[in-house]
Amino acid sequence: MKGKTPYIIMLITLLISLITLTLNPKTAHAEDTIYIRPDGSIDPSTAPISRAGNVYTFTANIYESIVIERSNIIIDGNGYTLQGSPPSYGFTLTNRNNVTIRNVLINGFRYGIFLNFSANCIIELNAIANCDRGGVWLQGSTAITIAKNAIANNYCGILLTWSNNTNTITNNTIRNNPFGIMLIGSINNMITENTIAKNTLGGIYLDRSDNNQIYHNNIINNTPQVVLSDSPTCTWDNGYPSGGNYWSDYTGTDNNGDGIGDTPYIINENNRDRYPLMNPRGIHDLAVTNIVISKTVIGQGYSANITATIQNQGSQTQIFDLTIYANTSIIKTLQLYLISGKTTTRTIIWNTTGWTKGAYMLKASVTIIPAETDTADNTLIYGIVKVTVPGDVDGDRDIDIYDVVKIASSYGSKIGEPRYVPNCDIDGNGQINIYDAVIATSRYGYKE
Repeated sequence: MKGKTPYIIMLITLLISLITLTLNPKTAHAEDTIYIRPDGSIDPSTAPISRAGNVYTFTANIYESIVIERSNIIIDGNGYTLQGSPPSYGFTLTNRNNVTIRNVLINGFRYGIFLNFSANCIIELNAIANCDRGGVWLQGSTAITIAKNAIANNYCGILLTWSNNTNTITNNTIRNNPFGIMLIGSINNMITENTIAKNTLGGIYLDRSDNNQIYHNNIINNTPQVVLSDSPTCTWDNGYPSGGNYWSDYTGTDNNGDGIGDTPYIINENNRDRYPLMNPRGIHDLAVTNIVISKTVIGQGYSANITATIQNQGSQTQIFDLTIYANTSIIKTLQLYLISGKTTTRTIIWNTTGWTKGAYMLKASVTIIPAETDTADNTLIYGIVKVTVPGDVDGDRDIDIYDVVKIASSYGSKIGEPRYVPNCDIDGNGQINIYDAVIATSRYGYKE
């Protein structure tokens, strides 16, 4: 709460940008925009969205903004990505009612989702990342549920402006933004069961926003945890024994072992969590459960497929990075999101052009998420993979009769057949044929 001047300056800058965009909404979208029209039609009709009654389902990734002009519908991203760039918005809803947006990875817009004077809408099970102003912006909206989303690497995770009685921001992961949750002129909202972590200018920011209920959240390593630009009064706990929030910087004790701190967590003279929790709520756990590679000996300059399987073993939707390493060098990093309890499998191509010949320890690793305690399974090691001269299919650093015999014995086989030997498929085209034989025999006698 000390040194409020920088926050006030940033707030003024943000408000000016919000007002400018609100007065000139045309700047919010690129020329290429998909519309769900009032009559339910999709414009243009070629957009990769299928319709079944009032349910609209993505059939592929989309690289355009979407404006929703119809109420009482469900938008199901089906796990696909909605990708854009500023100044475009991901989804825009103005004066809409009863719209659900779910199962979308929204990436790279100015705002991921903008609800303008809308009501009774649900935003759930999405991942929203890399938006330069905010993940979700509610303006003048009521009765909105924002639940089970992962919101990371935006300027502001969730922004409420003049939105009252919103009935819940719950069970979201909101991390690695400058601001986690920001309320401006918004009252009587409930913020509960969220993990708000590693936001660099404030986990929760309140300005002219009284009577909000904020409890049962994990508030972890934000700098600071809470910013109050004026003197709002909010409720920070649910009484005893239900308790308040988990604060990573709480230094009190729990002498009676009831899981609640013996002294309050003080925010300021008007705001205190009377019953701070001693431990984080919920389960936070990602695991790499499998990693395989299509071949263990790769001719230098040729490729292999690496497949990793990841499970979200926790209770909240997570957005995270999957990184594949050869020794300590990064082969590829993917941004993924996973709903609680779900598993995903991803395959990347390792092109060894430019890689030094030698033996590499192959492994897959996922981000350690806030409040994660079981981190041993965030990394899984496959083992040794060799990059060698093309034709050395047994990886012994020479090309001799043994390599030729191996290729000859599997010659004519295709992937999935019993005689198929992946290491002998030098060019990686799924079959062992004359091209593989020529690659090996043209280097016959090579020795390191």
